[in-house]
Amino acid sequence: MYTDAGGGEQMTDSSFAQEVEETIRFYEEMTGHAAARTRPMIEQYGEVGALSRLMVSADLQQGFRVLRDNSQLDRSFEALVTKYRHLFDQSAVEAAEWRLAHPYELL
Repeated sequence: MYTDAGGGEQMTDSSFAQEVEETIRFYEEMTGHAAARTRPMIEQYGEVGALSRLMVSADLQQGFRVLRDNSQLDRSFEALVTKYRHLFDQSAVEAAEWRLAHPYELL
């Protein structure tokens, strides 16, 4: 379950939830430490809510940097947002697409 932008609960695509978990595990393997900020966000907002907030945040998340620097952006949350665009509002999708197209222009 996730809370959509309007505050209502929706069912999450199970494939999407599984891929979010796989992305987190991959990041944890690459860095050698837990995704201590991401997991609580997902618990609080659900997968879609958490990823939506991450996409529109002005901050560049460490996970994005790690994946970018290891040529693994296809395994990023941004890639998941574009793949499962039907779950997200347009601003989150546009932000994810921009980040993927301009990975080195982010601070």
